[in-house]
Amino acid sequence: MLWPLAECSALYKHRNTIMKSGLNHVIELLAAIKKSLTQLVELFTELVEIKRQQRVPLKDRHIWTKEELLKEMKMTEPTYNRNLKKDLLNPMRWTGSDTYFDEDILEAMEKSRRKGKI
Repeated sequence: MLWPLAECSALYKHRNTIMKSGLNHVIELLAAIKKSLTQLVELFTELVEIKRQQRVPLKDRHIWTKEELLKEMKMTEPTYNRNLKKDLLNPMRWTGSDTYFDEDILEAMEKSRRKGKI
């Protein structure tokens, strides 16, 4: 059975209308996503700038030696070595000795707390 030409034309127009409205919806969604991403980039840029302003100059930061860490944390040498092997501690080795910034020690304490050690 053949469809009358008028009905085929109407169906074709209806299909095109549906496709156009679907494409318009997709375009609107993409525009909204672009706007959201732009806002996120702006917020991220602001956060990076705030973090940069909060950074303490290297010369003003306290650098902990291994000995200071052992004494302050009441840690024995074997415990220290175990924590190194477990990657709880991540020292900087500038002059052959282990040194740490405050945030390195705080990070180690947080890792230890998450594992239920503290």
